[in-house]
Amino acid sequence: MAQAQFVEGTTRTGAAWRIGYRVSGAGEDVVLLHGGGPGATGASNYSKNIDALSRHFRCWVIDFPGWGSSSKNLDAFGGLGPFHNGGRAVLAFMDAMGILRAHLVGNSFGGSSALCLAMDAPDRVGKLVLMGPGGGVVAGATGPTEGIKQLLTYYLGDGPSLGKLQAFIGNLVHDQRLLTPELIRQRFEASNDPEIRANPPLVPPPGGPGQETFISLDPRLASTMHRALFIWGLQDRVNPVAGLEPFKVMPNADHLLLTNCGHWAQWEHPQRFNDVVTSFLLHDD
Repeated sequence: MAQAQFVEGTTRTGAAWRIGYRVSGAGEDVVLLHGGGPGATGASNYSKNIDALSRHFRCWVIDFPGWGSSSKNLDAFGGLGPFHNGGRAVLAFMDAMGILRAHLVGNSFGGSSALCLAMDAPDRVGKLVLMGPGGGVVAGATGPTEGIKQLLTYYLGDGPSLGKLQAFIGNLVHDQRLLTPELIRQRFEASNDPEIRANPPLVPPPGGPGQETFISLDPRLASTMHRALFIWGLQDRVNPVAGLEPFKVMPNADHLLLTNCGHWAQWEHPQRFNDVVTSFLLHDD
């Protein structure tokens, strides 16, 4: 895997930010965007995909502000909510690196952030690959899933613990045998960073979720013309596949539903994912 590097800049209001990234391969630019779970990083979320995709594209794997090696200030980007701030952070990264236009591949929080960027700055985004993005509305739901509750409350109360991390990680995959003790240990250690504990990027929104959370209801989606591929696990217990329904207003989006698959499609079924995404990004039909 490529060596970690850093780029720095300031927001419109003068707040300093730092984004850690790895780059490998050659070709069209593809930015890989990780999910929002405790201890997530770009390198860990895409550990089974980077080598395959880098054979065809120049892949940029970033840590969002708030996670990993990046500064812990996602809220400094001044968006309406975390997804919008994630999109602004990606745009700031692209500007700093001189990336004029890129395909975006995003899991969960990363997928929602990619959609926000596509709506805010459509000319900067090529194609979209979105794996179980957040912000989907499930008809009849009376609250968030258990996985989302665990994510949002992880840093509250007594703070991070191995038990909390194990409970959350268990929601990410259908096949629990894939969750090795080493993976859980690495994720817990990454989540227990004192800087993240002091300023968690995702916590329950004051007053409950609002328009900034349910981006699937953003009226701009119906006129978002990017070619998009939604990949969703039928056994996703974090963002259920029923949340795909309102995203179907996007006029140029395809939908791939994977059986025996949870929230980590790119990690649980890497060969299928790598083949499908490579073909989707390389071809126009």
